[in-house]
Amino acid sequence: MTLASGTDEAAKANPSVLVVDDEEGVRQFTVGCLEANGFAVWQASGAIEALELMMVGAPSVVLCDVAMPDKDGLWLLERLHAQWPETPVVMAAGLDDAGTLRKSRELGAVDYVTKPVKAERLLTVLRRATGIPDEASRNPGDVMPGSAASPQKEMFEAEYALEMPVRCPACGEHITTLAAVRLVRSQVNFTSTLPRRGRVMVCPRCYSMAPAELTNF
Repeated sequence: MTLASGTDEAAKANPSVLVVDDEEGVRQFTVGCLEANGFAVWQASGAIEALELMMVGAPSVVLCDVAMPDKDGLWLLERLHAQWPETPVVMAAGLDDAGTLRKSRELGAVDYVTKPVKAERLLTVLRRATGIPDEASRNPGDVMPGSAASPQKEMFEAEYALEMPVRCPACGEHITTLAAVRLVRSQVNFTSTLPRRGRVMVCPRCYSMAPAELTNF
């Protein structure tokens, strides 16, 4: 089976996603969510396999994990951007890995999702990357299997008002508040230093980590 061309009109009507993740459970979970919401999905367990599939035909969008053994997601992103510059790439990384997410932007990623991936954010990002109007195409039942509605909101502990509106460096939206997000142990890399004993401050629009200068409450 071949991948649909990223520039084909048919691909815009029936977008395809190449999911690249070395964790089979995560990969299958993501594939199930995307297929249930109208995407044609191909999958690769690593960077080399992903490049082999790209040689067959480019998908509408690539969803690529950052942390993979051997060749990581940033290595793959560089090659995808060089060889298939018109194919958008969305990266997936841990919420506490803001530096890597910034690097992925520099290397050509159009957007990102944070792990554990939430259905609402994932579908919004991929629809935006493939040119699908999100509100027009979303069904009320659009959730990842086993997830609750509006999952990001359930992570919020509190919201903090900023002294003046600022522009989020990740999504570019003007925001007036920051949200405190609690992280459970299984979601946190404790080799890094996280503020507020397992909480991080994020943009309430795109859920990216806020710059340090905005988090001194």
